[in-house]
Amino acid sequence: MKYQSLISVALYFGTMAMAAPKAHFHKKRDAAVTTLSTLEDVVTDDVNVTVYIDDDGETTTDLPATTPTTTVSPVATAVQDDVVAGTSAANTAANTAAVATSAQASETSTSTSSSSSSSYSSSSSSIDGDLKSFASPGKFVDGTLSCDSVPVGNGVISIDWLQYNGWASILNLGGYASTTCVEGYYCSYACQAGMSKTQWPSDQPSSGVSIGGLVCKNGYLYRTNTDTDYLCEWGKETANAVSKVDEVISLCRTDYPGSENMCIPTRLTAGSTKPISVVDSSTYYKWEGQSTSSQYYVNNAGIDVEEGCIWGTSAGTVGNWAPVNLGAGYTNGVTYLSIIPNPNNKTPPNYSLKIEATSGSTQSGSCVYENGKYNGDGSDGCTVGVTKGSSNFVFY
Repeated sequence: MKYQSLISVALYFGTMAMAAPKAHFHKKRDAAVTTLSTLEDVVTDDVNVTVYIDDDGETTTDLPATTPTTTVSPVATAVQDDVVAGTSAANTAANTAAVATSAQASETSTSTSSSSSSSYSSSSSSIDGDLKSFASPGKFVDGTLSCDSVPVGNGVISIDWLQYNGWASILNLGGYASTTCVEGYYCSYACQAGMSKTQWPSDQPSSGVSIGGLVCKNGYLYRTNTDTDYLCEWGKETANAVSKVDEVISLCRTDYPGSENMCIPTRLTAGSTKPISVVDSSTYYKWEGQSTSSQYYVNNAGIDVEEGCIWGTSAGTVGNWAPVNLGAGYTNGVTYLSIIPNPNNKTPPNYSLKIEATSGSTQSGSCVYENGKYNGDGSDGCTVGVTKGSSNFVFY
């Protein structure tokens, strides 16, 4: 099956808003924005859609995964994952809708292991990672590790339930996908909760598709962003996920820059707290000059990461069909945190959720999702601005 087109996700934060919805199978969104006056007015409202179209005209949200000998056609177009700077109206296209916002790093988590190590390993790891929250990682040395496996450690984790040998995705600059990390391909990896990958090439495809990860050269892994010696970095300490629910909750961040598969796991167990990855929009990955942030799809309680942090289908309620999306982004001294509905799944989750300032912190606005309704108009989601300290996404 040959894949011909991609519609991608754009999610806008900040002090801008409202462009008319637009389908864009072969072109990027042309956004008209209007400045808002207060943080309380800020909403996340532009959601474009990821849709793959095959030769038969059928659509799917499943990323095509092929070996280099059975490559797929290059992806045609894309808008980016999350943009911190504006807001716009939701898009829909074909028979799928994907959504999301972003999220960022916060206070303390319950990672299983202690301090950082300067070594990387080819073995599997716990998805909680090997670092305590905000402990410094060790440096990565180019050309020392084989492309055969993910360099686990120093915040890097292996996603063993996917079909990419632990990688989050494997793509080349032409938009072709592979199931193994091979010569000339960019091998995107996952970082533990609260961290973001640092590696992506400055030379991005002209189609608008994003590429991220380490590059495989002569059988060994090399950095694509040599401005940093580390593969994972902590974000701002301004947001956490806190669980008061008895069952596990899987928060699935999109692999971006990369495939945009919602496969990067944060596993929130009963009574636990984990940092949310909040990237600084002034220094993090830019999509065609626009600042980006991170996004999460949140599954119903009781669904673990192996089941929930995947491309889902319309027959289920996991992955891109999960009921809730979270977002966070940091720009100009303010962290924006959002809860928004997923157009793919309008059924309320089996928990309630709110954004709540921590003691001594300053949060502008309120955001609560209870009994299937959001505060405000009850349907469009809500956003707050954290101007001092931090806030929590509280599941209860």
